[in-house]
Amino acid sequence: MTRRSSIVAIFREFMTSYPRHFVVLFLILVVEGIVAAAAVLAMVPLADFLLDPTLAAPSRLTQVLLGVMGPLNIHPSFWFFGLLFVLSNLIMGLLSVVARYFILHIKYAVVRGLYGGALTTFLKARWEFFSGTDQGRLLNTLNKELQNIGDTLGHMATQLARVVQLCIYFSVPLWLNATMTLTALGIALLLGLPFFLLQKVGYRLGQQNTETANVMMGAITEILSAARLILGFGRQAQSRKRFLQVFDQHVHVTLRSQTLETGVGLLYQPIGILSAIVALGVALHLGSPIAEMAALLWSLLRALPILGQLMSSSVSINTFLPSYEQLVSLREQAKSLEEVEGDRLFTRLKSGLELKNVTFIYPGRQKTLQDVNLTIRKGKMTALVGESGSGKSTITDLVLGLQIPKQGEVLLDGIPFSEWKQNSFRERVGYVPQEPLLFHTSIRDNLLWSYPEGSEDDLWKACRMANAETFVKELPQGIDTIVGDRGARLSGGQRQRIALARALLLKPELLILDEATSALDSESERLIQESIDALAKNTTVLIIAHRLSTIAKADYVYVLREGHVIEEGSYVDLRQKTIGIFSQMIQVQQNIVIEEVLT
Repeated sequence: MTRRSSIVAIFREFMTSYPRHFVVLFLILVVEGIVAAAAVLAMVPLADFLLDPTLAAPSRLTQVLLGVMGPLNIHPSFWFFGLLFVLSNLIMGLLSVVARYFILHIKYAVVRGLYGGALTTFLKARWEFFSGTDQGRLLNTLNKELQNIGDTLGHMATQLARVVQLCIYFSVPLWLNATMTLTALGIALLLGLPFFLLQKVGYRLGQQNTETANVMMGAITEILSAARLILGFGRQAQSRKRFLQVFDQHVHVTLRSQTLETGVGLLYQPIGILSAIVALGVALHLGSPIAEMAALLWSLLRALPILGQLMSSSVSINTFLPSYEQLVSLREQAKSLEEVEGDRLFTRLKSGLELKNVTFIYPGRQKTLQDVNLTIRKGKMTALVGESGSGKSTITDLVLGLQIPKQGEVLLDGIPFSEWKQNSFRERVGYVPQEPLLFHTSIRDNLLWSYPEGSEDDLWKACRMANAETFVKELPQGIDTIVGDRGARLSGGQRQRIALARALLLKPELLILDEATSALDSESERLIQESIDALAKNTTVLIIAHRLSTIAKADYVYVLREGHVIEEGSYVDLRQKTIGIFSQMIQVQQNIVIEEVLT
């Protein structure tokens, strides 16, 4: 995307999305321009009166005004002309404030629309978009670059206002003295030509500014998300040093970018003054009336700085364009990974789910799953076991539709997953991931997040089934206790039990437990396991287990290794195989437990 195409694209997007805002703004700017012209012209009769109170030889404009004042019985005086000049400038100032309000209103309306549109596009994408996109780039786009886009729009709207003002400010001098005005304008444009060449420099600095901001955002996000690990290893100094290095790189670019933006306007001011002085000398040489020269000088001194501001804004827009281009790039990436939605509405599970000849490969890696066949039957507990990296979590992603197999298909009640409205299915799934994430709100709100219609009795029943009731009641504010960011104020086991209660509150058609009891003590695990066993009588359960004792009641077990199903069958049958992989895994875990007891 070139600079010119970016400008056209951003302007088209804003104009088509917010036409009413721009029409109102344009009308206000036109009125403001008319009042600005009146404010300039109001200086002429005031200057005439100051030079000759008798107004024996007034200028053309003063003659017109006197012709209007006569029938209204208004007598010429310093106070009348002075009040007229002040009043016109006051109205112009008020209209400028209104115009600035609308510019800001448009800016934030567009930023809101960009946030909403970006999140809508991103959240329509498959999990692959989030897992495969650099988090620093994604977070920086949403946190900082969207604000830059809003600033760009503000500059564009401000430029529109300044163009209208320039037309008015130059139309008055052109009418009063075309020679003087064209002389000033010609000098200003000729001397300002080098400033237009700085736009390419601004665009290049904008690209570097966006890229270094991506790195900086990624670094601070990494520090905050890994704070426990950093403190545990005592690596605070190294983490701080690394962040400050990328921060300094960003500041190095930002300083040049912002200096260029402000420097153009400041350096152009003396050029504008020079142009006005030269034009005034031409007017004196031509013998122009002093009153008209005063109005001309006033108008030019107001107009020429605006021309400098236009140049400064032009550089600023080119600096911010990379922010818009990065947003467009991410939106296109998300759209290319958009979930394929079907028309079927899921209400309840009838027969179950099936992975049929499924092969899945993560980009840049070897096959994670290869020719996998498995069935999750309705009303049954299905377990997946295997070493880390064997493909268990990937199967969970495929069951939820978060990933799409490269070969084979996932069937929901015998129908390809792509034919279903996927959220209608996910809304009926209770999912407890290995790393439970709680929101920075109360336990009550965390539970109701999965099922807003849940009653008080439903909440406590879910807590009871998850073995969370006792500790929740013992908290200072009970179920209304704030859990902290990601549940940081609770222990790992407590977080996991709240996450389980959140899934159970939904009364799901399918309950997925991804190592859901791994952080619990033996007694809590036993109690939760009893609840899961009871729930499994009426609910379909898919459980990924590290502790094989948690799947003793499983109806069917799949053992995975390096992306293949190497064993399958009931828990009892697999355990009884003397040379089976599963029976060996059970024996190893039992030996570990015995050693822990003995020591």
